[in-house]
Amino acid sequence: MPKRYYDSNPDAGGFFPFAFEGTAPYVFSIDGFYLPKCDENFLPSWMVNIKAFPLYFCTEIPSYWIEEFDHTCKEFTISYRYLTNKYERSVIVTKIQNEKQFRELFPFYITLGSGNDLVLWSTNKDVFSVEQREWKGNWKGKVAEAVVAKVEADTSIFWIGYDGTSIAVISNLPHFSTYEEIIKTFPEFIVPELCEYE
Repeated sequence: MPKRYYDSNPDAGGFFPFAFEGTAPYVFSIDGFYLPKCDENFLPSWMVNIKAFPLYFCTEIPSYWIEEFDHTCKEFTISYRYLTNKYERSVIVTKIQNEKQFRELFPFYITLGSGNDLVLWSTNKDVFSVEQREWKGNWKGKVAEAVVAKVEADTSIFWIGYDGTSIAVISNLPHFSTYEEIIKTFPEFIVPELCEYE
């Protein structure tokens, strides 16, 4: 993505609705699909290919989903912690240790992300916090709580885009440095097509 599309401040309605800190030379988006109808093997296989586990999901969960979320986590021995715990919605970080746990919980995250609740995850490290930040976009100038993702060494951050029609990646890992390197990480059954931003 061109740098003008984003910066490190949270952007309500834009790229990205969370803040990030650190150096991220590689920022790109995978588009052209609807995540709820995407091949269910794509993301689990991709995470295995890039040796991403454990994954740390940072998610805004509306209060009416908390009970189901908690039940699923207990059933599959998935640990989580609250960053915020409020009446309408909470921000929760979940540790996904392997592909099996990912497959069990990811449909829940697809539902949230496709409904425009914040769903992002980091590879190998928990890099998330909640802090007061000045917002851009629809909330321009407003100072409010925002999820902050710290881009540390050997880390990638993935975000389910609006309506579940994209996945954006912020990374400092060399296997995401070029289009050619990125597509080498995909499962064999994925047939990519390059789309350049103007």
